[in-house]
Amino acid sequence: MTDPRTVSFDLGVHYRQAYLVDDGAFLITGLHTGAVGFSVTVADHDPGADTNGYEDIVEISLQSEAGQLSLYEWGGGDVHELPTLPAGPGWYRLRHHAQNMDEAAEADTSDEVIDRYLLQIWPQDESTPRVIKSTSGQLAYWRGPH
Repeated sequence: MTDPRTVSFDLGVHYRQAYLVDDGAFLITGLHTGAVGFSVTVADHDPGADTNGYEDIVEISLQSEAGQLSLYEWGGGDVHELPTLPAGPGWYRLRHHAQNMDEAAEADTSDEVIDRYLLQIWPQDESTPRVIKSTSGQLAYWRGPH
């Protein structure tokens, strides 16, 4: 077993979007335009959800073709290289944590970080998406019918 590897950075967003690229996942933020606080932990096992530190937590499965993921900012912005996936190509679980999405959505644009996110990634067979914790109006909006 290896220790989890975490990288943190300010992630530039527009239209509340950023993209996890290998096979693809679409990440939504509360802030429409500006920078959000973002951390990514890559581990060889489930690191456990931080239910005390975040208001919203959701999980999905993602199949990596290359065993390496990058986080792309919307519209050709910066590309953030993430730690190499521990099991190489295959299925992984993504757990997306969010804090202050409602406050950021209300602000709409900001030069200061309002909302922050933690993305955890570890090897796991494909499984059903699930919501672990749902507190914000923003998560309710994005989960609801449009």
